[in-house]
Amino acid sequence: MWVWRGPADTLSPVLRIAPTVLLVALLWPLLSSSQAEPAAFFGQPDAHRIEALRTSEIAKVKKGKGGRSLAFRITLADGTRGYFKPKQTFSAAHWYSEVAAYYLDRELGLGRVPPTTGRTFAWSELRAAAGDDDRVSELGVAPDGTVKGAFIWWIPESLKRVRMGRKWERWVRVQKSLPITPYQRPVDYRADLNRRPGIREATDPSRAIAKEPDIEGRPAELSDLIIFDYLTQNVDRWGGDFTNVRSRGAGGPLIYLDNGAGFWLGEQRLGLMEARLKALQRFRRSTVEAVRKLDIEHFSSRLQGDPLAPVLNEKQLAGLDQRRLAVLQHVDAMVARFGETRVLAW
Repeated sequence: MWVWRGPADTLSPVLRIAPTVLLVALLWPLLSSSQAEPAAFFGQPDAHRIEALRTSEIAKVKKGKGGRSLAFRITLADGTRGYFKPKQTFSAAHWYSEVAAYYLDRELGLGRVPPTTGRTFAWSELRAAAGDDDRVSELGVAPDGTVKGAFIWWIPESLKRVRMGRKWERWVRVQKSLPITPYQRPVDYRADLNRRPGIREATDPSRAIAKEPDIEGRPAELSDLIIFDYLTQNVDRWGGDFTNVRSRGAGGPLIYLDNGAGFWLGEQRLGLMEARLKALQRFRRSTVEAVRKLDIEHFSSRLQGDPLAPVLNEKQLAGLDQRRLAVLQHVDAMVARFGETRVLAW
């Protein structure tokens, strides 16, 4: 890579490579892992949506509703709508995790994370919508008055909470019993492990026991989701009452939203996430193969095409590779224990 080193350099190398760099930056994130099929969200190509999210000017801004962190619902000049999650000092809201999750989803060929890109806005364009919200103090506004973050395409359809009931885990397990479920709030899981008294959501007898899935393919979707969250380290999927488990309309496919509580800068193998992986015993064969083929260097190159690159650092990328191998080792162990037919169930 050509690097400016002072007056002795000329600008000609920049002029020569600029068109190529621009083309790669625009197209790289819009290709699937095979580099043969355009990246898409449920069959709808990402390209024009990503371009609008990156380049179109703001027409209208509203403060986002719900969620722990402050975000903004933005309508762009061309009519595209998006949800902007800015850089935060709040520890569980990582803009870069939202962005990296999108690229990883496309790298694996899942197509369930809405089109997402990094973008920088002038804080002056958002300030009025924030009003006197106390969370403004948590935003990472830069000295130049800009704020960067993840800009996520707004899904127009209603997103329905998939309420499955207690003990739904048996859908994704060979062994049906699971004495303590890790698919619950982290604080509740720790309380159950430590046998603290009290009734929690996962064990509340007033909550219905899960029966049959609402659609035939739901168990396979949930298995994929658990693997994806393990790879991204998203600790917040099971935050209570299935609020982060949403489908595209009633009975529709699962959508992978709210991916910000992942790709942590510290420990790369979190105990809670290890427990969530270990509790999973049934898998979709094509998803396992996609994880097996995941090339971290290629994924890293894909991240470089984002406007806010580098999205992840070397430690985070190495951690992803560790978790990729852990998934494959776990699948192999389950196959050895229960047999391929029962484990690779879909």
